[in-house]
Amino acid sequence: MSSNTTTTTTTPRYNGPPESEMTPAQRSIRSAILSSRPRTGLSGPFGPWLAVPSIAAPAQELGRACRYGTSLSFKESELVILLTGARTKSHAEFEIHRGEAIKSGWSEEVVESIPRDEAFSWEAVRDGLVPLLEGDEKMVALALFTAELLETSTVGEESYERTKEVMGGKDSVLVEIVSIVGYYTYVAYTLNVFNIQAPAGK
Repeated sequence: MSSNTTTTTTTPRYNGPPESEMTPAQRSIRSAILSSRPRTGLSGPFGPWLAVPSIAAPAQELGRACRYGTSLSFKESELVILLTGARTKSHAEFEIHRGEAIKSGWSEEVVESIPRDEAFSWEAVRDGLVPLLEGDEKMVALALFTAELLETSTVGEESYERTKEVMGGKDSVLVEIVSIVGYYTYVAYTLNVFNIQAPAGK
């Protein structure tokens, strides 16, 4: 097994099926994606996903739900996504969402404080990112819950109950956080494996 964990070339391994060779199902999903994403189109993981329409269609719906259909604020969601990109070594995902995070209200200092790649750990998030959250109880709990989930693939009882409490006392909010982490891990793996880069200007 190769020891390389990230690719260095900027040439995608696979961008999905050429439009001229798409099946009717692929064309239909492509049109739906383009209509719902007029600014970004088929960037990111959508090209490769189109190779398998039965995966692309529900993946698009899950992405829309995780991005726009939860009770988390845009700012809260972007923090979870950045942490996911950092942990999964997805430079493309991190860079794509850097701009979104800034738009949502995060500073460059906060974004840069997120430990990435081999440096990522719950302790590194606690020591590097959390002090910049200025005592925002919800953001601190969200960051630490997400970091623990990403590092250990679960969370302990104390973390679960603490995050649930500060996020409004609803288990459903934790379902949303786990879903965002899971979906954007899938996105990150797609970007990593097929060497999809962040669009120019990101």
